[in-house]
Amino acid sequence: MKVLVIGGGDGGTIFANRLARRAPRDLEIEVIDKSDVHYYQPGFLFVAIGESSRERISKSRSKIYSRGVKFTRAEVEKVDLDDRKVRLKGGELRSYDYLVISTGSVMNYDDIPGFMGNVDHFWTLEDAEKLHRKVKEFEGGKVVVGIGGLTYKCPVAPLEIAFLLDDYFRAKGIREKVDMKFISPLERPYGPRLLNRVIVEEMRRRNIEPITFFTVDRVDGESRKVISMEGDSLDYDLLVLSPPHRGADLILNSGIGDDEGWIPVDKHYLNVKGYDDAFAIGDATNLPIPKTGVIAHFEASTVADNIYYEINGLERRSLFDGQSFCIIEMGRELASAQVSNYYYTEAPGLIPTRVLHLAKLAMNTMYWTCILGGYI
Repeated sequence: MKVLVIGGGDGGTIFANRLARRAPRDLEIEVIDKSDVHYYQPGFLFVAIGESSRERISKSRSKIYSRGVKFTRAEVEKVDLDDRKVRLKGGELRSYDYLVISTGSVMNYDDIPGFMGNVDHFWTLEDAEKLHRKVKEFEGGKVVVGIGGLTYKCPVAPLEIAFLLDDYFRAKGIREKVDMKFISPLERPYGPRLLNRVIVEEMRRRNIEPITFFTVDRVDGESRKVISMEGDSLDYDLLVLSPPHRGADLILNSGIGDDEGWIPVDKHYLNVKGYDDAFAIGDATNLPIPKTGVIAHFEASTVADNIYYEINGLERRSLFDGQSFCIIEMGRELASAQVSNYYYTEAPGLIPTRVLHLAKLAMNTMYWTCILGGYI
């Protein structure tokens, strides 16, 4: 029996390792990804402010899989769900009994005219390194941080970089020369109301001005202005926004996603709608929940457990409930946190503490062993 995994990010790796630890020896598990390097993506935030580096947040994929998992470095060109086949670049075919699609998301810069070349971000390692070089040289001016694309990975990331840049500029001794604004298309900086109170209170303490109902329409690099769909504009010297995302090209080319490349799945079992042998996890799905590594983790565990049950003649019994847990860096070595699921989205935001900050830093170590290994 063959289980094929497309994508070696958080979801695909956790799924493969968790299933391999429990599966019978004759079960073949293969992970296919075009890159042989795995990145700890939450670390990009710390690279952007000089507190981490490429070497500390990356590992060869050959070192992160359990015994019983085969890794193949290749690019997948097309998926045929009806024929249970996957075509690699070059024409080679792979068949499967179970398929797990963990292709993540990609930047859709064209969605915001003027984004490329004018906006900084840290959603890739290269861009995080570029942003760090820029903030090292920054000596003051107007800084605009916030939400650019309406669909993007990690909803709290724009907030985190705002607070950490505030810390960075204070440590550099130039904070009084910096005018910081945070823009959001919502009626408040952060969606959930209770946690938003914690966020806004901290922004006021830091002299970060929240500007709401500002939906980014385009960026004018010549005049250094970011313009909203509501007709407002802001001047900037440094502009840091979340880039818009969409589903992977593979999903669009295979015709298995919607117009933006997100795959329709059952919200509890995560099987691709209309198929019992194909699943999608992580950013690749069309579920109306945040696109985060934590959610990919929980989804991967759900699918791994259910495939294990099924190959042992049991009914699927693990259900994904939209569970998410997010620790939010707020600078000054403090962090807040929030828990949510499909049914409970207004959990109180925890008061920022050093304990939560240390818990987030501990993830840097736990990630490579306990989390990617599928143990928790």
